[in-house]
Amino acid sequence: MTTPKYREIENALRERIADGTYPPGSALPSEDALAAEFGVTRPTVRAGLAELRATDAVTVIAGRGAFVRDPELTALRRERDVAWDMAKREADRAGEAEATVRRVLALAGMFEAEGQTETAARIRATLEP
Repeated sequence: MTTPKYREIENALRERIADGTYPPGSALPSEDALAAEFGVTRPTVRAGLAELRATDAVTVIAGRGAFVRDPELTALRRERDVAWDMAKREADRAGEAEATVRRVLALAGMFEAEGQTETAARIRATLEP
């Protein structure tokens, strides 16, 4: 079974990135130049670039071209994004807990308003550490 042309393009560019032909920050050849080099159409080149983009090997800027990403910066960005997501989830959980405490205190207030002060006191006691 033969390798699809877009995979050949992806693999060739990935090898060139690895061997330093295209170092981080450098522009890849234009779609037209790659199409001519590999004897394919631009949509085939775009498919190869899409594979590289999916793995964060390159970034594509409309009207400017494809640029090699720095793998260390990409890894740091991923770590930052994971840490941010974890912190956001934790903050969301803390917000949910705070809302639960407010609901429990409102419930205790309802019992107290109905004259059930012992029940209200027991509910409030459950919130003490």
